[in-house]
Amino acid sequence: MFAVVAFLIFVLLQIPAAWLIAKFYKNNQVLHNVSGNIWHGQADWQTGKLRGTVLWTTRPLDLLLLRAGANLEIYSANTKLEGVLAYGFGKKIMVRDLNGKIAPETLKSLANWQWPSNAIQLQEIDFNYKKEQGFDQVDGGIQWAGGELMYIFTQRPQQMQIPSLAGRLSQEQNKLMVDLRDQRQQKLMNLTIDPSLMLDVQLTQRLMLNVPSYQGKAGLDSYVVSSRQPLLSGGF
Repeated sequence: MFAVVAFLIFVLLQIPAAWLIAKFYKNNQVLHNVSGNIWHGQADWQTGKLRGTVLWTTRPLDLLLLRAGANLEIYSANTKLEGVLAYGFGKKIMVRDLNGKIAPETLKSLANWQWPSNAIQLQEIDFNYKKEQGFDQVDGGIQWAGGELMYIFTQRPQQMQIPSLAGRLSQEQNKLMVDLRDQRQQKLMNLTIDPSLMLDVQLTQRLMLNVPSYQGKAGLDSYVVSSRQPLLSGGF
């Protein structure tokens, strides 16, 4: 019996990926130039202003855990991400061992600013996400060497010298949180993603002192600037 099941899985994995997408994803506007099969393949992708290439290798043993999983490599200009993505029972999304870098060109497609030349580094990021229930099993780190950021605020060009940042991912009340600090472990920024995938950004007085035009006064650890917006907006 096990041999029959293994054979059927093997046959299924040989199905051409392009045929499968055309059959079950008829309104596909994201994936193009699909090659390979379910087991191993690649495709060009585009969503909003972002475009790139994705390579996958299926993890058949994940089926024994009632989930579909694959090792992924995602490229977009100088951005490169690699890790494990799985979709499990109960519509749960699982990300494991996500590593890589997000290049300035990718950040520019999300917000049309002049970003520092240093990429954001992602290190061993793990999390589970389920719609309406939020995040759990969150772990991993982020590092950014920072640099000069030019942006528009109240229709006027602004400049900020961003210091080197490092942060750990955690969870609180089903939210994914990133506490970003400087090399002295002093608070600079807090990012929060809630179950509805809304992103809250909070900047401390300490970070805002790097903006020459900023005149506000508060305790250095106080959050003095905040914003809230959909995470999957703009280029995504």
